[in-house]
Amino acid sequence: MSEERLQKILRLIESNRTISAKELEAQLYVSSATVRRDLTELSRRGLIVRSHGKAMAVTRMAHAVTHGGPTTPDDPIGAAAAALVKPHSIIFVAAGRFSPSLAKAVSRVSDLTVVTDSMTVADALCGHAARVYCTGGNQQAGSDALSGAQAAELAGQFYYHMAFFSGDSLTESGDITFYNYDRISVLRSVARHAEKKVLLFSREQMNAEPGSGLLRLMDMDYIVTDIPSYFSSGYHGAVISTGE
Repeated sequence: MSEERLQKILRLIESNRTISAKELEAQLYVSSATVRRDLTELSRRGLIVRSHGKAMAVTRMAHAVTHGGPTTPDDPIGAAAAALVKPHSIIFVAAGRFSPSLAKAVSRVSDLTVVTDSMTVADALCGHAARVYCTGGNQQAGSDALSGAQAAELAGQFYYHMAFFSGDSLTESGDITFYNYDRISVLRSVARHAEKKVLLFSREQMNAEPGSGLLRLMDMDYIVTDIPSYFSSGYHGAVISTGE
């Protein structure tokens, strides 16, 4: 097996986001059996994800040796949420206002696999976490979140020890709402595959205009917040306070 050819395949996948085996055969002038064998090896190494005849390198894998951590401002809510993450975990970090600070804090956790629908989180953790997958998909103007069928498909291929969500607002009836309704398939796919679900919520979001209700507060196992008294009644999960 040619290591040089493996690296060439990986570069092609990264530059195209997704590519089919047929396209690789045509570009590399090799047989379908060779391409299948090479893709199997790259998948075994954790560098790509294969789905429906295509290979997805939905991030550049963070296998380079680096020093330090992502240069993102600290936030007490993101830092407190990161304290829940154990070494060797697989986690999902959903795009949101606390995602960059959470990414910075979890970059110090050893042997961590991170899946995210946030390009900011993926870029911040690439080279710092052991394995990083960004879902790819469609990006709407003014939003860091990625959505669509490809994003939901990739997100649904993992089982997560923890999934972290930063909603845009919270209704009195307990709906965690988001302004980008297109995220519904991604976030619900993640929620179905997560052992523990964590909501990151701040005082400023109390008065935010509600968006589309995609998740339910009652389904969250943890809430990390600077207003713990707001969740003192009617919520049966664990509330982690960052001060009030």
